[in-house]
Amino acid sequence: MRVGWSASHNEFLIDDYYYFSKLKSLCLENGIEVECVKSFYKLKDYDILVFNYPEVKFKVREISRLKSWLKMGKKIVFASYYNNFDRVSDVINSVLKKINSEIRIANDLIIDEVNNVGDKHYPIAKWNRKDVVMPCSSRVLSGHAVIKSNKGVFSSLDEIGRGIVIVIGTCVFWDNYSIELANNRELALSILSDMS
Repeated sequence: MRVGWSASHNEFLIDDYYYFSKLKSLCLENGIEVECVKSFYKLKDYDILVFNYPEVKFKVREISRLKSWLKMGKKIVFASYYNNFDRVSDVINSVLKKINSEIRIANDLIIDEVNNVGDKHYPIAKWNRKDVVMPCSSRVLSGHAVIKSNKGVFSSLDEIGRGIVIVIGTCVFWDNYSIELANNRELALSILSDMS
């Protein structure tokens, strides 16, 4: 499996040592090949595509390409942030609508005063019956809930064509701080591999 981490829409990049060096090392240790890809159209050469906080709107022909890649069986991951910072949730929601996914990202913030890791903005949620920490997340609406707590859904997936779209309400659950919390390492590996 080859992972194309988009650098085409002003995303936060896995090559940013300060924020994502632990994630990059984790991928290397587990044989996951991740490359930052500046040209959107070169993403066609990868099995899993990651758009981690895309700030730039997608063009009509890019959305058309995403549809065709999903038909081919690719996994596409969109990660946002709370309260529609930099209008990233709007950018992602626009794409989701045009690829005929029912999933949407709410313009809000999930907080949990009780189940957290010392800060209500770092709520603990469940993924595959395991604890994960999902900091600074918006709710994810509709689709098949993958990560959730009694405060809301943090991630959902949708099967489109032969492919899968995964939408995550936060782009920092796998940054250098959060990846060490609970089972976030395992979650990151699952997203960046052929597991769903």
